Amino acid sequence: MSWTTFLENAPPADHGVQVYRELEELAASVGRFLAAGFRAGDPALVIVTSDHWRAFLEELERRDQDVAALQEEGLLTTWDADEALAALMDGGLPSAGRFEEVVGGAVDAVARRFPDRTVRAFGEMVDLLHRRGQESAAIALEELWNGLLETRRVALLCAYELDVFDLDTQASALPEIVRTHTHPRPVADTGRLAAAVHDTLTEVVGSDAAARIYLRVAENVPRTALPRAQAVLMWLSRHEPATARLVLQGSRARYVAPA
Repeated sequence: MSWTTFLENAPPADHGVQVYRELEELAASVGRFLAAGFRAGDPALVIVTSDHWRAFLEELERRDQDVAALQEEGLLTTWDADEALAALMDGGLPSAGRFEEVVGGAVDAVARRFPDRTVRAFGEMVDLLHRRGQESAAIALEELWNGLLETRRVALLCAYELDVFDLDTQASALPEIVRTHTHPRPVADTGRLAAAVHDTLTEVVGSDAAARIYLRVAENVPRTALPRAQAVLMWLSRHEPATARLVLQGSRARYVAPA
């Protein structure tokens, strides 16, 4: 399933993640995800930081969504991400019991108002944890969300503010983030990423060695919704970090260069 299909159709139990550097990139995905649901009659639970909500609100209005009316009809429920996260944490980790009570209870309340509809949820609590250096807690919260997706009719979108051209991000953060999602989106423009990685990899190691790397990735990395260029970057970062550093540096320059 493509990223566009996930955002538009949001099948129950699917779990997408947008990795972003600019808020506009995230707002575009969130706006499309929510607006498509509202058009279909699906309700939404949005757990968001106050500064990001302003950008999402503008994006929804740009997509001809009357946010005040949606809230009045109960189709749109918003929570402050900082407050919601504080209610879940027990020491340095999220509590399974509190998560079920707080988040599960909120989902159930929305579902009761709109039976037989898919609840579209967007959450920024994992992003807050990751930005605070609590990477293990963020992944633990992802696992709790995945457990909830098995018991409720929910489609979930979340996000992380990360630099995908950083070696440590590729080697440590992204593998676990990818593992816990059915639809990972590492950048806004995956086609541009593919071209940037291919051209840089060929420049750094030569065409024959690049072909061998693509083959090894195909043999060792399962074919999933993960863009192949991102799979190459993660594989290189784990197995050939010196080469990965050069490829990441060159790919960054090509990706961000003006068209």
